[in-house]
Amino acid sequence: IATDNTIHDQNDATKLPQTSTLMIATKQTRVPSTIAACLLLLGALPASAIPSISSGARSGSKAGTTGCRNAPRNLVGLRQGIRRRLGLSVQADSEPGSGVDPVLAGLKIANPVTGLIKPLMSPLSKIQAGNFDSAATQSLIDSEVSSNPVVVYSYSLSPFCTKAVELLKKQGANPKVVDMGLEWIPGLISRQGAAIRAQLGATTGRTSMPHIFIGGKSIGGLVDGDPGLLPLVEKGKLNDMLKKAGAI
Repeated sequence: IATDNTIHDQNDATKLPQTSTLMIATKQTRVPSTIAACLLLLGALPASAIPSISSGARSGSKAGTTGCRNAPRNLVGLRQGIRRRLGLSVQADSEPGSGVDPVLAGLKIANPVTGLIKPLMSPLSKIQAGNFDSAATQSLIDSEVSSNPVVVYSYSLSPFCTKAVELLKKQGANPKVVDMGLEWIPGLISRQGAAIRAQLGATTGRTSMPHIFIGGKSIGGLVDGDPGLLPLVEKGKLNDMLKKAGAI
């Protein structure tokens, strides 16, 4: 990490143009600080990705070089503190790729923000669904849930849904994914998807997707619910639940 006007890469002695922008140079590439800092702090980039960086010909100071060389050690403590505040697991930083999934971490952070609009979603789901056959829709849901160990009601464009399916598959499950459309936005959700969403809201109180059922029981969504998929993973309970349901 360098804050003065010249940055040298360990493997490329070519000087970069003078700039006041903080940059982080990895062994493969130079990454703008906004992106790289987030990746480093969350653990997507291992601390070992930062080489010893010269402080530049202009200063040539020992202090600058020492600070850069100590950056990996300092980052470990900083990122672990951030993970604890976010409720993320603290993982070892000794091996490349040992950090948390940055997408999953980002979704966990974003969930409280998306939760602010949830009170509006239930009445909206009823408006979008219009007049639909509640009994027939419930029968369809019951049939899907009872005939499949794991069911995920999903939107094609939702990163929450995509990540939920990915997590389940990593555990060895092959979930039945019910595609309700691209998203909940009017014009992007299918007519049947709108009916299922409204019916799920009426019976479970939950209209957000993904909506996951394991062994016939609703566990909620990716981050929250009863208790939610990610909480099951973090508590080490998902594998047993999937085995009990006959999903793995």
